[in-house]
Amino acid sequence: MKNMKLSGSITLILCLTAFILTGLKNQSGPSDSTYMTIAEAMAALKVPEAAAKHAVDNGTPTEIPAHYRPPYASIKPIKLFDNFYFVGTTIVGSFIIDSGDGLIMLDTGCCDEDAAMMVADMKKLGLDPSAIKLIFISHEHFDHYGGVSYLKKNVCPNAKVAMSLVGWNLLQTVPSEWAYVGSRPESADIFLTDGMKIKLGNARIQVVATPGHSPGCMSFIIPVTDNGTPHVVGIMGGSGVWPTQTEARLYKSSVEYFKAIALSAKCDIGLFIHSHESYYASLRIRKPGEPNPLVIGTDKFDKIYLEVYRDKCLQMLNSAEMQPYKSL
Repeated sequence: MKNMKLSGSITLILCLTAFILTGLKNQSGPSDSTYMTIAEAMAALKVPEAAAKHAVDNGTPTEIPAHYRPPYASIKPIKLFDNFYFVGTTIVGSFIIDSGDGLIMLDTGCCDEDAAMMVADMKKLGLDPSAIKLIFISHEHFDHYGGVSYLKKNVCPNAKVAMSLVGWNLLQTVPSEWAYVGSRPESADIFLTDGMKIKLGNARIQVVATPGHSPGCMSFIIPVTDNGTPHVVGIMGGSGVWPTQTEARLYKSSVEYFKAIALSAKCDIGLFIHSHESYYASLRIRKPGEPNPLVIGTDKFDKIYLEVYRDKCLQMLNSAEMQPYKSL
């Protein structure tokens, strides 16, 4: 998503709220006991009236911009690791984890058509979309939440939806504009907080709050295996940098915060929700016994993967688009 802005004062308040609501941060080691089940995660932030459902009338949903609507090219679905997959398009994608006790879906695309394409691609990989038990929404922009309604109504009605409380409340209060268009999720079951760890079957996911791209943006750390060899995936939840002082500088801080958590977790793989075929080209021609080209090591995770996000921020801060500070 590019060239979208929020009111500075509203955004600042919401971003501060994002950090206030980080009470579930867990500083302990990687013991499995630190991970919550879906039921435990659902109960973790059950504050009466904390999340107002449809708090205001957001008006008639605005149409998704034409360049975000099909037809556009689908990236051929691909298995990335032993139980970890990518489905999606040249616009945005989704990561699928087969936990052995149901599927986990990370982001859902722009709209119904996107979600339907992802469902078809999951079947091509031998996965059963009706087995989706948990849907993570990285942040509250339509190209990430847009497929939730379709999935819940047509594919996996019992799946639980997880997103940040700040992101959820934004979707209940921000009018249909900019990144907040199309069909919004009708409910959320789990409100993600910084440091929250969730488990399902053999899958483990740690959530890291990284506001800046959006106030409620979350990033993810996910252990995986490749032919049985353990690795750790890190996924930044947001991509674009907005030309406002608050968002851009918060984004910059979030990259360094994610670095600290990711390197502590020994992330040696960096993945992009907004992917391109070129990211997976070398994996498609990988021969048996060859190393997985997506594994770059902890040093390159910082100096190559995270540098992509630092560069985005630096380019915006130095661009003519950047709004100057305003004196009080």
